[in-house]
Amino acid sequence: MIIDLHTHVPAESQWPLFLQHCRASGVTLAVTSGLGSWARYPDEADVRRANDEARRFAGFARGLVRWFAYLNPQNDNWSLELHRAVAEGACGVKLWVALKDPATGSLERVPPVLDAALRLRLPVLIHTYQRTDANLEGEITVAEFAALARRFPELPMIAAHAGGNWRQCLGLLREVPNACVDVCGGYPETGMVEALVADLGPERVLYGSDALGRSFASQIAKVRLADLPEPDRQRILWGNSARLLGLEPGALAELERVAAATVPPLPDLGLPAFDEDHFLFAGAWPFRQGPWATPGDLDRALAGAGIRRAFVADAGSVFALDVLAANRAYRAAAGGLPRLVPLAAQVPYAPNWAPVLAEAAGRFAGGIVYPFLHHWRLDDAAYGPFFRACAEVRLPLWVNVCTGDARFRHRGTVCRDVSAAELVAFVRGAPPNGYVVQGAGVPLVQAALEQCPDARHVRFEISRLTDTSAALADLVRRHGWGRLVLGSEYPFRGLRSVRCTAQVLCGG
Repeated sequence: MIIDLHTHVPAESQWPLFLQHCRASGVTLAVTSGLGSWARYPDEADVRRANDEARRFAGFARGLVRWFAYLNPQNDNWSLELHRAVAEGACGVKLWVALKDPATGSLERVPPVLDAALRLRLPVLIHTYQRTDANLEGEITVAEFAALARRFPELPMIAAHAGGNWRQCLGLLREVPNACVDVCGGYPETGMVEALVADLGPERVLYGSDALGRSFASQIAKVRLADLPEPDRQRILWGNSARLLGLEPGALAELERVAAATVPPLPDLGLPAFDEDHFLFAGAWPFRQGPWATPGDLDRALAGAGIRRAFVADAGSVFALDVLAANRAYRAAAGGLPRLVPLAAQVPYAPNWAPVLAEAAGRFAGGIVYPFLHHWRLDDAAYGPFFRACAEVRLPLWVNVCTGDARFRHRGTVCRDVSAAELVAFVRGAPPNGYVVQGAGVPLVQAALEQCPDARHVRFEISRLTDTSAALADLVRRHGWGRLVLGSEYPFRGLRSVRCTAQVLCGG
C-alpha cells in the first residue's frame, strides 16, 4: 500500500490518466490540493475555485483521492473558506508561498490559520524551499517552518519537499517532534531518504510525489531503493500518512480493490533491453559528498544491476584545470574493466583543446563536453572547429546539458541552462558524428525530435523524461524508442532508478 500525501489537481482532461498512473505505481490513495491559477498570492475567488476543483476531483476518483483545503492567509476570508472546505470533505490544510505579507515580509497572518487547523484537528502541509538563488516572494525556508511549528506543538505539520535542498534541512527539525517532512517533487536523488530518516527517524518522513508535475514512480523509487529496513520503507510509503489521516489498513485494502476493478492499466509500450547506460560518473567531485564509486567499484555495481556496457565520465575531470593529466589518470584507473567504457573530458574553449583531443583519439571510445557546467553555448560558431575535429578523428561525443538540480547547486558554481532553440541549432549544424545528449528535459528532447527528425546520429538519454508522469510515454508513442537510450545519472540517482521508473511509466 502507498499513500501519496502530496499531489496537485491536474487538468480535468487528465483525471483518468492521474488514476491510471496511481494504479501503475501502486498508489492506493492520493491526497491532492488545487492551486487554482498558481498565482503566488491568489485572490479569494481563485482559492475558492481551487478548492471546488479539488472537491470535484475527489468525487470523480470514487474514494481514491482525498483533498486538503488550499488557503491564502493574506485573504481576509481564509477562515470562512477553511470551514466551507472542511464541511465539503477537506481532510487537511495546504499552504503554498503566500505566507509572507507581500509588503512587509511578515508571517503574522499564518499563526491564526495554524491555530484554526489545530482546533479542527487537521494536519497542515506547507511548501518549504531553500534555493541557492533567491527564494520566491512569500516562500519560506525549513528554518522559518520550524519556528512556526514550535508555536503549535500539538499540531501535525509537514514541511513539503524537505526544503528542496534537503541537506540544509538536516538538524532544523530534530527537536520539533510535531514536524514531519515529505520527500515529494524535486530531483530523485540518491541518499535523500536515508539522510532524512537518520535525522528525524522513520516515523517523521512521508512519501509524496508532487504528481502529475512529477511522476509517482520516480519519487517512489527514492523510497523503494533506499538503503533502509523494509518496515521503515512501509512507514514512509503509507504508515505515517495513514496515522496522520486516521486511516486503517482495512480501508486502504478496500481502496486497492476499487482501483483494480475500476481503473484501467496504462498501455504497454514495451521497453528496450536497456542493458547499456549512457550517463554515469566514477570518482568524486571535490565539493560534493555522495555515494561516489571508484571505476572498479562501479564496474562491479554495473554487473549487479544487469548493465552490459556503460559509458562513464570521470567526475573529477569535470572541474580539472589540467584535463590532459586528468584523462591520463582516469584511463589508467578505468582501463581493462569489462563493462566500463571511459569517456575523455573535452573542453572546447580551452586553448589546448586540440592536443587534448588528439591524445583522446584512439585511446578513448568517446569524449564528453559540459555546456551546462562549463558555461558555454552549444551553438556558438567559435566551437565549430572543435566539433569538426572530433568528427574527423571519429570520436563520438556525449553532451551534458544538465546534471543534478541547479536550484540547489553549490553556490561556488555557476551553471547555464541550455535552451531548446540552442540544442536544435546544434543538432542541425553538428558535423556527422555520434552524439548522446545527457540530462535533457522534456522541452529540449521534444523540440529536437520534432524539428530534427532525420538526425538519427543524435540520441537522448531518458533520465529527465522519467521525472514527469506522461512525457516519456508521449514521446515514445510519437517517435518510438530509436533515438532514446538509458541513462541512470549515477551516482546522483541509483543505478536502477531510471530503468524501474521507465518500466512503470510505459506500462511494462
